Amino acid sequence: MMDLEQLERFGIDKEFIQRFKQENIKALFSHQELAIKKGLLKHKNLVLSCPTASGKTLIATLAIIKSISKKPIKIVYIVPLVALANEKYNYYKDFFRGHLKVAISVGDLDSQDPWLKDYDLIIVTQEKLDSLIRHGADWINSISLIIADEIHLINDPSRGPTLEILLSLLRKMTKKAQIIALSATISNALELSSWLKAKLVESEFRPVKLYEGVCFAERIHFLRKKDYLLESEGLEGLIQDTQKRKKQILIFVSTRKSAETLAERLSRFNLIQEKEKHFLENISKELLNALEIPTSQCRRLASVFKKGVAFHHAGLLAKQKRLIEDNFRQGLIKVIVATPTLAMGVNLPAFRVVLRDVKRYYPGRGSVYIPILEYKQFAGRAGRPQYDEFGESIIMAKSEEESKELFKHFIKAKPENIESKLAQESALRMHTLSLIACRFCQSLKSLLEFFALTFFGFQYRDIYLLQEKLEDILFDLQMWGFILETDEKLYATGLGERISLLYLDPQTAHQFILCLKEAKLKGLKDLTILQAICLSQEMQPLLNVKPKDIVYLNEEIVKINKEFLMPVPKIWDDNYDIFLRSLKTALALKYWMEEKTEEQIFEEFSLTPGELYAKLEIADWLIYCVMEISSLLGFKDSIGILKNLRIRLLYGVNEELLELVSLKEIGRVRARRLYDKGIKNISILRKIPQEELALILGPRVAQIVKRQI
Repeated sequence: MMDLEQLERFGIDKEFIQRFKQENIKALFSHQELAIKKGLLKHKNLVLSCPTASGKTLIATLAIIKSISKKPIKIVYIVPLVALANEKYNYYKDFFRGHLKVAISVGDLDSQDPWLKDYDLIIVTQEKLDSLIRHGADWINSISLIIADEIHLINDPSRGPTLEILLSLLRKMTKKAQIIALSATISNALELSSWLKAKLVESEFRPVKLYEGVCFAERIHFLRKKDYLLESEGLEGLIQDTQKRKKQILIFVSTRKSAETLAERLSRFNLIQEKEKHFLENISKELLNALEIPTSQCRRLASVFKKGVAFHHAGLLAKQKRLIEDNFRQGLIKVIVATPTLAMGVNLPAFRVVLRDVKRYYPGRGSVYIPILEYKQFAGRAGRPQYDEFGESIIMAKSEEESKELFKHFIKAKPENIESKLAQESALRMHTLSLIACRFCQSLKSLLEFFALTFFGFQYRDIYLLQEKLEDILFDLQMWGFILETDEKLYATGLGERISLLYLDPQTAHQFILCLKEAKLKGLKDLTILQAICLSQEMQPLLNVKPKDIVYLNEEIVKINKEFLMPVPKIWDDNYDIFLRSLKTALALKYWMEEKTEEQIFEEFSLTPGELYAKLEIADWLIYCVMEISSLLGFKDSIGILKNLRIRLLYGVNEELLELVSLKEIGRVRARRLYDKGIKNISILRKIPQEELALILGPRVAQIVKRQI
């Protein structure tokens, strides 16, 4: 085992060695030492396939330290999620204080972000970096180190194609850049490293041992550890046992409703100490008041939080998730019941990880086992470095027979191979237009040559498998007016270039153009604009239509049939259901603009605040795209209507409140309160004495408002 001090021999400054020691790192693990031997500090490409919490971040950090001596310094650290980007940014900003200028860039896919050229280390999501390349960011070519975290997500149908294209582009644009790709255990890691022309560092070592098992009744059967009996059956027995050990537990379930119901059930246990009650009580108030008007979900979360339990899913607000995660790390929260979204997010280990649900419902396939690769992601969170000698990952079984099956299917099995998902049509269409717009490729031949450099090309060898799809895509792009062919070369039109920069699926852009043309005849109405954007691929998944919804949705269709900007399918058509779902989703957004509360929207549409705000964010971007297309095509009459709609969606208000919500600290609830008191605009507000305003808004907000006006 290599002592930290020995890193000096490889050019690692003493100051950084000291900072590692402050993190309680004393020596390198064998796979970290192997990474150095394989050229980590000699600018060699590496793929690291090692379990969660095995120290991959240290390997990446050593590569960054070594890059500091080279000028100019330009390093990108690519992550799949904003939550991970924030985590890495906070870590590296502190670690490299005084040495590197660290930036984070995760939002606004229609910006070049020129300020980034002044930063040395840029933490960035894969979509954002792809967007920066499209916008011609001039510092891309000077990147000397590329760190790609969670490289196994190439296997993900939604995120994988962008990561694969991005790495292929970067390899072409920055031929001398070092690539460090990080992942948990990959079955075909050698294939991935061969594609990246990288050395493979593969290890199953974990600083905290992981024991995987299956629990049925009172017994837990482990693979590499003696079985033991709990004092009572099932989850309750596991909770009691974890509590006795003074440890924490993460429980994964398949649905949001299951997470909330189970958290409530487990909150009946006496899990917390007397001295913790005061802290939990105070934090629960923050969870409760995360919105101006608390919802039943807020109340439910605050209630279980007081007992040391929390649920965690996509329906929560970002602030609520952060409070749960922070207080779990600090040990105040003893149990989190989560949906799989947590496993994809921030680093949140626990002594014990429990999978209650290992099946998931897929349309057309029914309820089937989750991928083994995904199970390994869950299991990898068991065991906290510096706190636990070992961690336990436990699958819950309902019978002795199922227990044996689960043991064989998940614990004794290897994860699936990572496979390229680049042949997915929407991804291929979007990236094909981008390659032409950026002039990386200007013919079918050069497109095929580029795709031969991708992981798809490496895996399948015969890139001509894509030729027929590419020919169809090029035909569509020409028909839609996004590209043209001149002298046997492909060029993007001005419209095509703008669509590419907007990071929009060309098919979605084409649909929007058809809608805008239809609007010249019919006019633009809020609901029909919203329905048109909800029908796009980017707004998926849409709200489900329940039997009770069908009557009122059909009535709505009859009422505004002639106003729709897209053809209404016949009731027997296959796509009628998706049309109904798009209309229901649009109505939920319209409810928001009409100042319905988050609670009312949840009751009517089963749309949680977290999901609502995610939809609003996407809707905002899509309306912006429609505005840009309108401007480019000269549909000037549409722009004002779209701008008004966008602002109303942003604030969730009727039109009469737009002036009031432009003030700091005045949201939809306070604006309505002012309006109902006869204070309908800033001119009237200016005349109201601060003391009188304080009775409506409270002293603090009244003072802030008066300062502004």
